[in-house]
Amino acid sequence: MDSLVSIIIPAYNRSPLISETLNSVLNQTYTNWECIIIDDGSTDNTIEIVKEYTVKDSRFAIKNRPSGKPKGANACRNYGLKLSKGEYILFLDSDDILKNTCLENRLNAFKTSKNIDFVIANSSYIKDNVYYNKPICEFPSDYSSENYLKLFLSYKLPWTIMSVLWKRELINNFQFDENLMRFQDLDYHISILSNKKYNLTRLNYVDTYYRVEDEKVLSENYIATVINSLNYFLKKHINQDYIQKKYPNSFKNFILFFLVNYLYPNYKNHKSEIHKIEDIIKDSKLFSSKESYLLKIKKALITKDLVNKKGFGINRFNKLIMKGLEYE
Repeated sequence: MDSLVSIIIPAYNRSPLISETLNSVLNQTYTNWECIIIDDGSTDNTIEIVKEYTVKDSRFAIKNRPSGKPKGANACRNYGLKLSKGEYILFLDSDDILKNTCLENRLNAFKTSKNIDFVIANSSYIKDNVYYNKPICEFPSDYSSENYLKLFLSYKLPWTIMSVLWKRELINNFQFDENLMRFQDLDYHISILSNKKYNLTRLNYVDTYYRVEDEKVLSENYIATVINSLNYFLKKHINQDYIQKKYPNSFKNFILFFLVNYLYPNYKNHKSEIHKIEDIIKDSKLFSSKESYLLKIKKALITKDLVNKKGFGINRFNKLIMKGLEYE
């Protein structure tokens, strides 16, 4: 197999890290690739660093996000896909790393398993220059495209964006939603997997690394972005047939996760935005009357800071509520 692979990288102010990412591309044992870096308006010397790679190897190219496109990785990826020429597509972030056999092994999987649409491998972490071997995402025994859709809808993410090598013909008609600041990968994969059933294979080993930094306290700006993106995301998906008719319980788990971990703990500072999201959930009729009642109790426990209170049987009561709201 000598097909061209297009690697698409959005970049913004990555001067300290992007060389390591590009070196991991340069060191691939499979050599028929192009790497298109779309700069998102960097103010450091990211562009200058990338240009050095384009000079020494013509397989690298640097382009600027078009001025008419909104800022963000989504628009950069869409533009990169439009410019790309490969039969296969890999989306990579500008601080992540490919193992040197990543492309070769994934392409061999296409060769071995006939008539498949995409190949998934595992990703792990790189932190403080330490490469870990434990996969970020679980390897489900059922790796049909239907089961993967169910996992994404539950927010049990079965792969990262760089974990997949796509056939170009499959994703030509799909774009990253440029209105989303968060959930963009989730939205993209749900849109593809809900379209039809696909044939796929999964390689049960790590061949990519996701860079993580020390955990930081979530800023108010981050919380606001999550809440605003969730509002948009729910409006887009919650009334679709694949949720209302096929996988309602999966999406209930998704909603429950964000209500408990993001919305209710930050209710005081984001009341009006959270009320809008609650209205979307209510209007969808996804939750039964009993479930909606349990959600109200859960909200009261969190917003009144009672969840971790000792005594009065609150801890046991809280567990009973969660048992009534968690779905298989």
